Amino acid sequence: MQFRDDIFKCTDAGCNATYPVFNGIPILINPQNDLFEQKDFEVEGDIFFKTYNNKTIRFLKKVQPDITYNNVSEKNYQDMAFLLQGQKPLRILILGGSVDGVGIKHLKQILDTDDMLVETDVSYGPNTTVICDAHEIPFADESFDLIIAQAVLEHVLDPFQCVREMHRVLKNKGLIYAETPFMQQVHGGKYDFLRFTHLGHRRMFRKFNEISSGVVAGAGSALVWSLKYFLTSFANTKKVDRILSYGGTFLFFWIKYFDIILNKSTGTIDAASGFYFLGRKEEGYLLSDRELLASYRGFRYSAEE
Repeated sequence: MQFRDDIFKCTDAGCNATYPVFNGIPILINPQNDLFEQKDFEVEGDIFFKTYNNKTIRFLKKVQPDITYNNVSEKNYQDMAFLLQGQKPLRILILGGSVDGVGIKHLKQILDTDDMLVETDVSYGPNTTVICDAHEIPFADESFDLIIAQAVLEHVLDPFQCVREMHRVLKNKGLIYAETPFMQQVHGGKYDFLRFTHLGHRRMFRKFNEISSGVVAGAGSALVWSLKYFLTSFANTKKVDRILSYGGTFLFFWIKYFDIILNKSTGTIDAASGFYFLGRKEEGYLLSDRELLASYRGFRYSAEE
C-alpha cells in the first residue's frame, strides 16, 4: 500500500486499486465489495450508530439504564493486559472499534507511545482510525499481538470468514478476544444477522487454543431483552416503537441484576444473553468436533441420556 495525493494505492502486481481518505481516515474498502462502497463513507452520516438531533431523545438515551448486566468484560481486559505484559511494542487491532467497548479502558491504560492501536469500523465514531470490512482485513499476515471483536460478529454476513481473517493477521502466540450475543433480539437493524450458543461460538474459534470462555451476560439480561422486545412488538410505527422501547427499558432493566447470582450458575450457559472467548493462536492447533462436544457445560439432555 502506497500513500500519495491523499489516496492509498495498492502496490500488489495486478491490483492497482485505490482507496480514498476522508477527514484523515483511510477508507480501505475493496472496490469489489458487495455490501459497502467507498463512496458510502465519503460523506458525513450514520452507517450503523444512529445520531439523534432531538434533545429529548438524546437526554433519554443518556439517562436510560443498560438492559444487560456485564461484570465480566472488565476482568477479561485486565487479564489481557496481564498476558501482554513485557511485549513491546504492542500492535492491537480492534474490529468495530468506533466507540469504546465495556472494560476496554483497562487495556488502553497499558499502552504507550511505542504501541500501535488500530480501531477499525464500518461506521464513523470518536475512535475510528480506519474504515474497513472485517471480511477483508487490509493488513499483512501476522501483523498484530491482539485482535478484539466485541459485539461485532453478529453484525457481519460471514463471521467464519472474519475469524479466518483475524487468524491470518494475528501473530503466532497472539491473543484474540470476542464477545457475541446468544439470546438477544435484533439490535442492529438490517446489519444484524447471527447468534451463537456457547459451543457454536467456540467452534468458530477452533483454530485458537482457549484461555477462557463463558457467559458475558446471563439469563436475567436475556429476559430483559425478551420483555422489552415483547413490548415493542405491539408497535406499528417507528415513533411508537421508540416510545415502547424506552418505556420497556425503564420498566424491566432491574431484572438484569439476577445475573449477579445466575452468572455463577452452570445452568445459565444454555440461557445466557451472550458469550466471550479469549484464546491464543498456536501454529497447527485445531479443536476437533469430538473435543468440542465434550466441552459442553450445560444440563440439557441429549438423545443418549
